[in-house]
Amino acid sequence: MGPEIVAVLIPLAAIVLGISVAIVGIVSRHRQLLQRTDLRHKERMAAIEKGLELPPDPPEMDIRRPRYLLKGLVWSFTGAAVYVMLDSLAGAEEAKIGLIPVAVGLAYLVYYAVQGRKEDRPAGAGENPAGR
Repeated sequence: MGPEIVAVLIPLAAIVLGISVAIVGIVSRHRQLLQRTDLRHKERMAAIEKGLELPPDPPEMDIRRPRYLLKGLVWSFTGAAVYVMLDSLAGAEEAKIGLIPVAVGLAYLVYYAVQGRKEDRPAGAGENPAGR
């Protein structure tokens, strides 16, 4: 096997393995959700047959909830690292390209400071429980 063939097979294998891992992850996550739904259904049906009160629905966890603080910190520190690296390697003029991700990160942090905290706070967290 020549080096040309190996050079072609390495990226090809990486792509095939990467797609395979993604497919296995998606299928296993889907099967897990189906199993949870089935078990919840069986539990509710058993409670109805016995005449018991239905168990409360479990709280839904939103995996896709945006995390603006994390995104802001990642973008800001990545931009700062790019700026410092380019400043030491190429000079101050070229290093200014690193300010773009810093600006994106700062925008996320400003949005989090203004709006994101309200979304992170659980319902009723800012209310006075005594009603005063």
